[in-house]
Amino acid sequence: MVLGFVAVKYIFKQLGEDALGIIYFTNMINGLICVVLEMGICSTTVREVSAYFRSDTKYIENLIRTFSLFYWIAFVLLGVTIYFLSPILVEKWINLKTMDIATATFVLRALGISSLLSLPKSFYVSLFRGIQRMEFNNINDVITSGLQQFGTILILVAGGNLFHVVYWFIACHSFNILGYLICSLHFFSLKALLPGYSYDIVKRNFGFASRMLMTTIFSMVHTQVDKIIISKLLPIGVVGYYSIAYGSVSKGGLLGGAISQASFPAFSALSRAGNRNKLMIHYRMLQDFTCYTTVLLFAAIPFCVMPLFSFMFNEKVASLLLLPMTLLSVGFYMNGTLKIPYVFSLAVGKPGISARSNFYALFVVLPITVFLVYRWGLTGAGLSLILYHFFMYIYGIPKICIECLNFSFWTWYLHISKIFMLIGISYGSAWIAMAIIGNYSIPSLTAAYTGASIVFMTGSYLMIGEELRGRFSDAVQTLKAIFSKTT
Repeated sequence: MVLGFVAVKYIFKQLGEDALGIIYFTNMINGLICVVLEMGICSTTVREVSAYFRSDTKYIENLIRTFSLFYWIAFVLLGVTIYFLSPILVEKWINLKTMDIATATFVLRALGISSLLSLPKSFYVSLFRGIQRMEFNNINDVITSGLQQFGTILILVAGGNLFHVVYWFIACHSFNILGYLICSLHFFSLKALLPGYSYDIVKRNFGFASRMLMTTIFSMVHTQVDKIIISKLLPIGVVGYYSIAYGSVSKGGLLGGAISQASFPAFSALSRAGNRNKLMIHYRMLQDFTCYTTVLLFAAIPFCVMPLFSFMFNEKVASLLLLPMTLLSVGFYMNGTLKIPYVFSLAVGKPGISARSNFYALFVVLPITVFLVYRWGLTGAGLSLILYHFFMYIYGIPKICIECLNFSFWTWYLHISKIFMLIGISYGSAWIAMAIIGNYSIPSLTAAYTGASIVFMTGSYLMIGEELRGRFSDAVQTLKAIFSKTT
């Protein structure tokens, strides 16, 4: 993340806002395609591999071959599509200021096609999640991302241009997928990794995967439509600013995402084993841990916007992004509170709940989202994310509570309401105090955040469930024992 912020600063400073915008516009398009083409296969892969990896190796081998065939075919077809579609996007959609059309077309083609390697990559990631060995994909992604950002900085410091940066991005995307193939050979045979087709695999998994497909497509529409509208109405440079802001805030969801990814195969295995009591203990503990700990990350973002984005861009851009990023932080936190209930519903075989929730949101939330972005720009985009997750609270959560968790949805609402009240008391009071004082220097921001976090953590410990408090107590006792031995 730190390397990424520095790399963005150099791209903005030496290549200009059009180059920054076109790079992140390409990332946005790639993200849209990957979400749509996920096809429910990744979630299905995690679910099936976690259940049958050790007990039915032949089935898992055929599943890997069949699903990987779909992804590699999709990569080729979409690569050809992007090649021919790029000139049309540059001329008819993107608002350029300084970059010529030929250069923008080349960048969109090169980055668009190479970044599509994230399609087959997402499948290989799901294999490691299924066998609960996420250290392999995490290490591979961290190394690749670090190389990409560090190499970009070196290229620009050495006087390189946009084309050199593009070629380096292509090399990093290729290195990443190669790393996944090599790591996969540690757990699966070469035969299993060769694409093939099995009708039985498709037939057996079509129902679950198709419902997951609807969920991912509808969710993609709601979470990406703001950036699509912005890319049409505003200059491409603003698209770059907002994409970086959006991506920065989304990093706050890494902890919640990691917890939900790790819990999905565990939930699936417990559900298939019929161990309902242990399943619910895991749910309550992980839901508490996600809801309380991620607050510390998302609450830090508004305190960091002005100094960080003034460093990356300038004070004007930082001021432009302060309110949108604050609203995005609220929206992404709401998303984090939904992750554990969502993966729980998948694990017990109820993906249709999320699919229906997102489908109905198309008619309720999407029209309002278009209006908000058109009327208030980046601020409206931030509001739209909150609106979308508020709808999921109202419609999706009651279904999950009744059909999957088997307790009253009012219990869930009460739990979340207490957390939001604690957030308002702690971090809300800190911002009010800073507004009264009128001091927004880095020491003041740091002191306000630290004080609010102490208040929040104290209140959190008193509010968390018995299971999680017991785990914390055990961890403290273990640390004391280790410290005693070492001293």
